[in-house]
Amino acid sequence: MTADEPERLRALERYGILTAPAPPDLASIVELAAYTCQVPHAVINIISAEHANMIAAIGFEPTQCARSDSMCAATIVEPAPVLVPDARLDPRFADNPYVSGVLGDIRFYAASQLRTPEGPVLGTLCVFDTQVRRLTAPQRDALDKLARMVVDILDLNRHQRLLHQALRAADEARSELERSNAALQQFAGQVSHDLKNPLTGILGHADNLIDIPAIANDPDASFCARRVIRSANRMRTMIEDVLALAGAGGQLHLEAVDLNALASAVVEDLDLPIRTHGARVTVESLPVVVADPTQLRVLLQNLVSNALKFRSRERGCRIVITAEANPRGWDIAVIDNGCGIPPQDRQRVMEMFTRLDRDVEGSGIGLATCQRIATAHGGSLRLEETPGGGTTAVVTLPGDTTPD
Repeated sequence: MTADEPERLRALERYGILTAPAPPDLASIVELAAYTCQVPHAVINIISAEHANMIAAIGFEPTQCARSDSMCAATIVEPAPVLVPDARLDPRFADNPYVSGVLGDIRFYAASQLRTPEGPVLGTLCVFDTQVRRLTAPQRDALDKLARMVVDILDLNRHQRLLHQALRAADEARSELERSNAALQQFAGQVSHDLKNPLTGILGHADNLIDIPAIANDPDASFCARRVIRSANRMRTMIEDVLALAGAGGQLHLEAVDLNALASAVVEDLDLPIRTHGARVTVESLPVVVADPTQLRVLLQNLVSNALKFRSRERGCRIVITAEANPRGWDIAVIDNGCGIPPQDRQRVMEMFTRLDRDVEGSGIGLATCQRIATAHGGSLRLEETPGGGTTAVVTLPGDTTPD
């Protein structure tokens, strides 16, 4: 038993050597070891808690024996490779059944430990013969090098297995995410439909109430009716935002998108609030990117709407939509001269339902939707300070995405 036996067994479990087929390259290693040492037998012996497991061998079929019967079980506790010209004369092995004639009549035995980079020994690469013999210095050196090669192969096999497990887990996670997104979209659509119907009724009745003379001529009643309408409109906006978030980042329909045309369409859609607030929106020369045009339009419209909502009351609202190439794609920026966002809050405002200014109407979902869309495209969203004051929202999109 080795001093670090628990750690050694944990290392053996991590390598997974005994629970999967042995790497085929090991057969060549034992063949080369036997040829180099000029002996008929070579074996890679992995020592578990109770057994010696021969996972590759030449000169006989790989098998398993009790650990207590294995010569290699004694070898793994040695600090250096073992070389025994005649095992009958070595007190460590003289009574071993593979030497005494009970199970075999081994005379010559040499072994190099399979030591992992972390230190624990998994087993040995050993060569043996029924004749007394010695190894030359180059042969001993070659056996040590081949033992290190065995460990390298086992290590590579372990990392390949871990990589396959990670890829399988990623595939399962992606499938689950796609299923979850589909369920979320279906749920959000149903909830949106179920809530919008009574909400439309509330708005209709509230509008009718205002037109009734008794209500219109009563300041308190008129105030309450208008308050109902404002609350119902906020609820409708929140329902629409939740529905947009559910759809954001789902199945992408990629195609070449002319950002100049898309940005112009966004500005046209927002013409009323732009004119109402006396804002000036400038669209600079923008590239063609590969993206989902519908989702990218939602993203850009949210960013421009935010710039309008959080405009400064001390200066005219100015918004610039621009783009700059980066080594991996494009940085699409929506630059405003508005209120700005403190550095410590820039990451937080992209979380669901986060609102820094309660006086500004909104659901706190818009930036979370933008971030989700950017991430789905393999990009990112970050918020920076505009020189002179304001917020610059930068959407990074990869340049190597190809349409389906």
